[in-house]
Amino acid sequence: MINIAELEKKFYSLNKFNLVFASFFFSLMTLCVKNIDKRIPIYELVLFRSLLSLIITLFIINLKNINPWGKNKPLLILRGVLGTLALVCIFYAIRNMPLSISTVIQYTYPIFISIFAGIFINEKITRNIIFALLIGWIGIFVILNPSQLSNINVEIENVSISIAFLGAICTALAYVTVKKLSFTEDVYVIIEYFPLVSFIALLPIVLMNWVTPTWNELVWIIGIGLFTQLGQTFLTIGLKNLPASEASTINYLQVLFGSIWGVLFFSEIININFLLGASLVLLGTIISTTKIIKRT
Repeated sequence: MINIAELEKKFYSLNKFNLVFASFFFSLMTLCVKNIDKRIPIYELVLFRSLLSLIITLFIINLKNINPWGKNKPLLILRGVLGTLALVCIFYAIRNMPLSISTVIQYTYPIFISIFAGIFINEKITRNIIFALLIGWIGIFVILNPSQLSNINVEIENVSISIAFLGAICTALAYVTVKKLSFTEDVYVIIEYFPLVSFIALLPIVLMNWVTPTWNELVWIIGIGLFTQLGQTFLTIGLKNLPASEASTINYLQVLFGSIWGVLFFSEIININFLLGASLVLLGTIISTTKIIKRT
């Protein structure tokens, strides 16, 4: 006789592993970006990444015989614009900051999601969210204060920090847009508009400023597209049956993976201040994504 409870337990556990794999592959994507010479412009990397994702998504849409244009085109285009801006900012931050620090800043986005969801889709902004925001900012200050950066022999320009936070904010806005679109649009149409808008917007810029990659750089560029697609696939599967707070906690493993790659490949220094700051950001993420049930 089949034990349904046991099967559900195993499936729940598998979702956790899917999110672990997602974090791992996304961290490999950041490693690829970091390894590409700065002579290749950021927008060219985003274009290549978008092209591979667009080909794969359109292939799936064609197999499923889905209308690729969707219903709410203005909002779909906005989702694509926000996603493109986020990716450009994230790639810029990865290239111009230590991998560990840029990854921590990017993972402030769940806190911003809670705020923007309250503003744009009428989800309640609770005291928990405000508390989470304060904790998260304290964590960021612990990591980015001048004394801490001096201790690990790192200099970061303010513009790089600002762009990194802009990437997190655009990521959060893109997620909120996806949430709103999910009520009316097929998931693959939502996914499609991200690389479609990126490709259309960036193609003229890339053609006017084309830099031919070497074979070595091309391998890293292909890695960006491949690992991003794998990460998104495992993330989509894993998010289906896990509470938001638990999913966000597991996703935060990307900070761990990113820190490991930073130490192994780029001689980055991880000290107690970084660990404390990263832990505070994680705590803020958990609090902001946990629904508090009021007892009556």
